[in-house]
Amino acid sequence: MKLFQIIVLIATTFLPLAAPTQVLTVDQLPAPIKQAFQARFPDVKQVEWKIKADKNYEAEFTLKGTGIAAKFDPAGKWLETESEILPSELPKPVRTTVRKQFKGYEVVETQNLQRWNEKPLIYELHLENAKEIVKAQFSADGAILNQSAKPKTDKTK
Repeated sequence: MKLFQIIVLIATTFLPLAAPTQVLTVDQLPAPIKQAFQARFPDVKQVEWKIKADKNYEAEFTLKGTGIAAKFDPAGKWLETESEILPSELPKPVRTTVRKQFKGYEVVETQNLQRWNEKPLIYELHLENAKEIVKAQFSADGAILNQSAKPKTDKTK
């Protein structure tokens, strides 16, 4: 559970300051969101709901001991699911790229990312060193798909 809390903390550092996340109760959710979530995750009962800066809805929950965040658009369309994974579960090419491209960084979060419009899994890592936090996404063959960096602040040190 601590890893999931770290994931949530780091994820919130990448949100724009002008557009905070709003926590919602189940009663505040539009019906299409509730229905889409139940259809996709019928066994999940405890969920923390948020409306994100991009106006999409995110459900955070634990399923079979794994921290998960699932995102839906306002009409109830499933957009993506992020699932915690152990660093050892990363494909070897991803681990190799990280060792070469991010020397001096510590991996603080690993997850796989499944999107509605992409078949292969994406692997997302949050890495940090003394100066910055990097969020990078990789294909299974180790290619860096995108990355962003944010300087560490007093809150993230």
